[in-house]
Amino acid sequence: MTVKAVEGDNVVVDANFPLAGQDLTFEVEIVEIRAASAEELEHGHVHGAGGHHH
Repeated sequence: MTVKAVEGDNVVVDANFPLAGQDLTFEVEIVEIRAASAEELEHGHVHGAGGHHH
């Protein structure tokens, strides 16, 4: 978060990520592939090592 202006009792902040709106390119290496768990298939998304919290 960046403070953009202080105007009396008001503060204007920018909460956008600094790279918002930028095109980013990544090189990745896939090191492992695993089958989805039954719970992941049921929920329609991946769960991390500690399960899910939503």
